[in-house]
Amino acid sequence: MMVHKYLRQMDPHSSLLSATVLTATLTAAGSALAADDDNDKGWFIPKNTPFKNVYIGAGVDIARNDYPGSNQDGSVSNASEDESGVGSGLFVGYQINDNLAIQGGHRDLGEADFRGTSSGGPSWDAGPVRAKHEADGWELGVMGRWPISARWYALGFVGMFWWESKETFYESTGRSTVTESGSDATYALGFEFDHGLRDRIVYRFMGSHHSVGDDDYDVDSVSATVIYRFP
Repeated sequence: MMVHKYLRQMDPHSSLLSATVLTATLTAAGSALAADDDNDKGWFIPKNTPFKNVYIGAGVDIARNDYPGSNQDGSVSNASEDESGVGSGLFVGYQINDNLAIQGGHRDLGEADFRGTSSGGPSWDAGPVRAKHEADGWELGVMGRWPISARWYALGFVGMFWWESKETFYESTGRSTVTESGSDATYALGFEFDHGLRDRIVYRFMGSHHSVGDDDYDVDSVSATVIYRFP
């Protein structure tokens, strides 16, 4: 009752003024939120922090490993070679400027497989045989980025790859394993599609070359990667 009485006694001009002030306040608040949204503070890290040029990424690779062919010693018949495998990658980078970044991460280069039947040779005992090769490692290098259009960029990466490889041999006499580790240069070329500052989601499509194993098996891969850029 007191509220209704108060409203009946209010000056119409005062009510109009109050409504005008309220509208102006809401409009200003909405504008501030919109401006804040335009500034795009990102999902995790506020803008204008030491991490503002950091990005992270994850991708899937289709890799081709020339390892299987090295297992044919002339004694294997009905040989089958599976040089392709599915790998993955996780990356962290720091964008120094629009054209240059330092990037490091872990690469899984998948698995390659060889199998057949040996009559007995320099590498195999007689009977069914199989060889499997797996490789992964850590890489660090420099990523170059050059604009092609408003959203598309050409990419080039060069760096070092610290690899570990594992070869497993299956013969009629049993199973044996050889593990190796080392480092080799690596490089990649590709393209990047950038949604723009507001979304900070970037798609990369790259072709990479790695050498692994003391016998320098070549692993060539194509990858699709999703990148998130912090503010």
